[in-house]
Amino acid sequence: MSDKIAITISRQFCCGGAAIGHIVASRLGFYYADREVLHLAAESLGVSVEEISWRDERLASTWDRITELFTFGLPDVTYTAPPFRTVTDEHLFHLEGKIIKELAERENCVVVGRGGKHVLSAHPRAVHVFLHAPLEYRTKVAIEAYHAKTPEQAVYLIQDADRVRQAYLSRMAKYDWLRSTNYHLTMDTSVIPPEKTADAIINFVKLKTGLD
Repeated sequence: MSDKIAITISRQFCCGGAAIGHIVASRLGFYYADREVLHLAAESLGVSVEEISWRDERLASTWDRITELFTFGLPDVTYTAPPFRTVTDEHLFHLEGKIIKELAERENCVVVGRGGKHVLSAHPRAVHVFLHAPLEYRTKVAIEAYHAKTPEQAVYLIQDADRVRQAYLSRMAKYDWLRSTNYHLTMDTSVIPPEKTADAIINFVKLKTGLD
């Protein structure tokens, strides 16, 4: 049984989950895992990251909805047609889960997304965090960070991303992603800056795990 600490961060789109996860990992000296898991999965499958990255935390069947985003002409999004589907959603999800479990066995880590809460539900020293924020706040972030041209475009981007993530986790992990009782700690990231959010997460982790 692992004595390592694993912090999973689930998040709504445009809540700053990746940035906060980086801060937490850096301050604690923990391994940070996000898209690195996808790279390891691609390596294990013997394919390029590009061949599976279009299904990153989404079902293959959602691709048609995702391509609608390009009608907005968002400048930071480049269209790449999905390749021939050689790996099932289930296979990719279980492979990423295996990678995350192996990582959490040997390293103190922060895992952002990737169904980490479900994958590490049995980990004895896992702390599960959910980050959320009001739509108004996330709309401003989408305009600033993703260069959506109007608030309407930003709202569409946010709601579609959340919908896709919800569908993915409901099918793959069989749990309600938005249910607060699935997590040890939930936080509204619109209330305090990322650095202070990270501090609060770290303090909670220390209280729960006895980390010095």
